[in-house]
Amino acid sequence: MREFQSLHPEGLPATYEVTVHGEEPIVTVEETKGRITIEYFFPGFYLSSDSKFVKQEKIPFKQVNIAQTGFLVESGRPLLPSFGRYVQIPFYCEYSVTVRKGAPVQFDDITPAPAQQEVTDDLKPDILEYDKEFYSKDQVYPEDIVEVTGPYQIDGYNALLIHVRPLQCNPAKKKLIGYGTITVIIEVTLKKPSKHVLVTPELDRKAYGNLFLNPKRNINERLTPGEEIVSTVSAGPRGPEFLIIYHDPFEKAAKELAQWKTMRGLSTETVSTAETGTTVKAIKKYIRRRREHPSSQLRYVLLFGDSDMICPDRIRHTLFKDINITDYYVSTKGDPEDRNQFVLPWLSVGRIPVRTAEEGMAVVKKIIAYERSPPQASNYYSSMLFGAYFEDEGRNGRADRAFMKTMESIRKRMVSLGFDVERVYMTSNPDMQEYIDGSKVPEEVKTAVVDEETAREKIIAAVSQGRLLIGHRDHGSYKGWEYPPFTVEDVDTLEGGTPSVFYSINCFTGQFDVRWRRDSIAEKLLKAKGGAPSLIAATRKSHSFLNDDLMKALFDAMWAGVLDTFPGSTASYPVKDNRLGDILNYAKTYLPLAVSGCPLCIKDHLEIYHVLGDPTLELPRRNPSTMRMRVEKKKAALDIFVSACPRGSVITIWNKGNLIKKIEPYRYNMTVSLRDTGLWPLSSQEFSVCFWAPGYRFQQVVV
Repeated sequence: MREFQSLHPEGLPATYEVTVHGEEPIVTVEETKGRITIEYFFPGFYLSSDSKFVKQEKIPFKQVNIAQTGFLVESGRPLLPSFGRYVQIPFYCEYSVTVRKGAPVQFDDITPAPAQQEVTDDLKPDILEYDKEFYSKDQVYPEDIVEVTGPYQIDGYNALLIHVRPLQCNPAKKKLIGYGTITVIIEVTLKKPSKHVLVTPELDRKAYGNLFLNPKRNINERLTPGEEIVSTVSAGPRGPEFLIIYHDPFEKAAKELAQWKTMRGLSTETVSTAETGTTVKAIKKYIRRRREHPSSQLRYVLLFGDSDMICPDRIRHTLFKDINITDYYVSTKGDPEDRNQFVLPWLSVGRIPVRTAEEGMAVVKKIIAYERSPPQASNYYSSMLFGAYFEDEGRNGRADRAFMKTMESIRKRMVSLGFDVERVYMTSNPDMQEYIDGSKVPEEVKTAVVDEETAREKIIAAVSQGRLLIGHRDHGSYKGWEYPPFTVEDVDTLEGGTPSVFYSINCFTGQFDVRWRRDSIAEKLLKAKGGAPSLIAATRKSHSFLNDDLMKALFDAMWAGVLDTFPGSTASYPVKDNRLGDILNYAKTYLPLAVSGCPLCIKDHLEIYHVLGDPTLELPRRNPSTMRMRVEKKKAALDIFVSACPRGSVITIWNKGNLIKKIEPYRYNMTVSLRDTGLWPLSSQEFSVCFWAPGYRFQQVVV
């Protein structure tokens, strides 16, 4: 039973009604010279019973929830709401923070449930984390209601991460102290000299502003007017946007993929490990040197080869005392300085973990086919499948995990956008009453539950037919999903050749270490006919509740609105171009907003989740339109006519496999001079003209 408790925030309209408007935080931001003032209004919170046995003693714990708010997570200590968002500040500035609290509201006889910092989605049973000594202390927790960390560099922003905790507790006295109104004031002073390079507009991923309280660019102009600032867009792009690093047996496949990407307008370059080196240290050094130049446009890296050919990092001292196998630090500006520091990505990385040239070429051809000849059936682009499990080991009718609630919250958004989302759900207890947060399980969800064999058949049929996206939340292993089941053996039974992109958010399903000498289910799907052109999965154990946050953010990256933006007037945007690596990076960048108190949890999650396949793979948001293109060869030019020319269009012109022109058209017809190409006479030359634009099918004309 959920019960609402009001925090009586000052300043809300008298007409505000929580049953209508919700208990989500309300935020206002004001920017003036040298100052950012942020006001937080917390209408209240929900309590629900969550009793647990500790050494045969039943303790009446309470879950404390505020919608669209994360949690303070410190193992075995009270689990309390923590609202996190990024705040943009000028580059090269000093800052100070002042916090003001409204009138406190006290609640008695409440013992918040303990945080489960080490709960995972692998197949081993969990042990309740409960710090009995801490719960017996007569002290206020957390000591500070506002935590500020950073700055972090995020997609051209200089950002502080601010977590606001509107509730404190005294565990010994079983008291909660809440604040309905909290004000945070940030004072900024520029250092001298103050200069920075602005993000190149074409490389702005757009969506990251969803995670900020003040996303509008050019913060210096608003906070420090009149100050001497040198802010320039880097002069002229330098180098490729996409870099493929390959082990020598995969040279042919890597070059074929690079040519395809360049034909679509994405500047791509290949380089052998003979040049970069094969050690992870050498590869990171090579990539960072190329990325750090102010004019560099490098934003994507693909590692082409298995883990003994291009070595990943081996990270010790992890949350679960395992060794994380990861390519993540290929995507960062530097490595963390200690086990409790996380660093955010500055480019996207993927890996094609294959062992033979034949396997490598097969994966490349599947990627190219997915982008060059996407499915014709219009219902493909509105079809998804969600698999989830209602885990209730205590059989009390209440879920132990948020698996099903997470997928249902995403499904609600997707259905509102017109998608047909098939449920394949299972349960450990037919008497499903409440989700983990105490909210009721709807009847339509209960009726979607099927038995194990039916679930397997449904998933195999859906993957064989192909879906735009298939998502899974439950336990996992390298062999596949636990419930609903889908395993490496099932991949071998797939029929049909229409691919699906998978978000396999669980444990181990993306494990690609060659030492195991067998393919994980992610590797099998990548190599299978149909299967997946690329997918997202974890190489190691993963934190269960962070997995829920990651899944929501993956969908928010493409279909903005799964996550709320703050202030409420802030528009939300999808990630530009819908590329899989950007989608994963966006979701990873969201994780520090969802959890405070456990940087090691976040660090682990950043390390273990990977794009298996191509980080530049573009997911279609709808059935791509078909445009018409006509090309006429004149004496010293090409006349090109197109039926559509949306923003982001690219035309590339080729001769004998060599790129000779790249154009970003802004008109339906154009004349392209070829006098400067050195090709003469033009009448005897053959030219291939390629057109690509967001939301359109690729076109190629040979003249």
